[in-house]
Amino acid sequence: MRRFVIAIAVFLFTISAFAQLTEAAIDKDARDTIEAWHVPGLAIAVVQNDKVIFLKGYGIKEAGKTQAITADTLFEIGSTTKAFTATVMAMLADEKKLSWDDPVRNYVAGFHISDPCTDALITLRDIASHRSGVARHDELWDDSDFSRDELLRRIGAMKVWRPIRAGYQYNNLMFVTAGEAAASAAKMPWEQLIRTRIFAPLGMTESRITFAEWPSSDHATGHRWSSKGQWAAIQPMRNYDALAPAGTIKSSAHDMAQWLRFQLAGGAIDGKRLMSLSAIEETHTPQTIIPIGPGSRLLYPDMNFLTYGLGWNISDYHGELLVAHAGALNGFRTNVALLPKRNLGIAILENVGRGNALAALRNTIIDQFLGAPARDWNSDMLEAEKFEEAKANEKQTEREAKRLTAPKPSHDLSAFAGTYHNAGFGDATISVANDALTLHWERLTIPLVHENYDTFSAIDTVEDIDEPVQFRLGADGAVTDFTLFGEDFLRVPASPREKSSQ
Repeated sequence: MRRFVIAIAVFLFTISAFAQLTEAAIDKDARDTIEAWHVPGLAIAVVQNDKVIFLKGYGIKEAGKTQAITADTLFEIGSTTKAFTATVMAMLADEKKLSWDDPVRNYVAGFHISDPCTDALITLRDIASHRSGVARHDELWDDSDFSRDELLRRIGAMKVWRPIRAGYQYNNLMFVTAGEAAASAAKMPWEQLIRTRIFAPLGMTESRITFAEWPSSDHATGHRWSSKGQWAAIQPMRNYDALAPAGTIKSSAHDMAQWLRFQLAGGAIDGKRLMSLSAIEETHTPQTIIPIGPGSRLLYPDMNFLTYGLGWNISDYHGELLVAHAGALNGFRTNVALLPKRNLGIAILENVGRGNALAALRNTIIDQFLGAPARDWNSDMLEAEKFEEAKANEKQTEREAKRLTAPKPSHDLSAFAGTYHNAGFGDATISVANDALTLHWERLTIPLVHENYDTFSAIDTVEDIDEPVQFRLGADGAVTDFTLFGEDFLRVPASPREKSSQ
């Protein structure tokens, strides 16, 4: 009898704990986050037991204007797009049109990796779970106008940073490759695949993919955050269509609520099954271990494991299974989280580059749902942000002081000017004018700041670039190459015409 009473008490406590998740509580959480982080606009969807229990937009679409954000306003959802790509791949696997362990080259013609071992072994599962070992090199898509095919050719030419399946190596362009493999298996473009297999059956009627669809849609404007000035500035929208399978879906809180319902229902929506339960659960299954760093330990002391599945991060949170992913693109941030065993899903979208704000809001909502001890996540994450900024400022001050006494370059600056080549990046040029060097590569034109001897830094605060440029000399003392973005650029011999003009 006593055991029965205890069981009833535990059950009632559980019901009480979960009953704390109310519309009023979520609304207060959202407003507190907006105030603490100075977020221009935000939209949120919360789903529980296949019901949308909260759906609302807050704030304004663009700084300096008054048009309000609603639950139908579109935001870039960034890398949370990866789960869409993985889901359609799982649908195709369900239909025997592909297998996760098939070689990538079975579907993407001409696909190759520079390392022979990786090239021979790499599968669809490898590229969809970030364990290819191929260097990330987001510069290829972020700072160029390369086509999707050209991006895949170039990332394959990059050196491999670690052996295949030896560890976690996040790579957007491997996910673009995964999207192209799915398109090949389905015999339709990736964009059409997403629209027909996910958007249409889920009723995600407002969601978009391409840059051309953005201007005519009901959308917010992305913003870049200035921690120094404590203000948000408009970030111009850039066309990243070539990146689409890894990050260009544009969606709203309303449509993302449908996505949450579908994921939590194990591949079904409104009683209609679109894929098997086992197929969608495969995407929620750990594939690659992610080391838990000091930063994660500081904010998530109770975390026991962190992994990557297929398009999702998978970890524990207060003893619960958490399937989640964040996204960032064009001055937008997104956070999508599932507690599958509790049938709870959360999608939060904002129009400013402050991802920790969404993590704080997500955690606050989950804590209330679980009845966990209250924690001021906004305060804690803001303090963590300030700590990291202080460390970065201290390093910058030391760096600037060292420049004043640093030894000069080994040659006159004109000796460094010329064209340099890398198999993946292609040609980059170094020019000299007004006693300074400038780097030119694709969209980038960046002045080089001298650091020490033949080491310079390419610094562009707008593009968030601060990369060392290390020149090297040959046996005869002439400049032979430089290192940028972790890759070697070899000097291209000057043509007779160029030599005569020097």
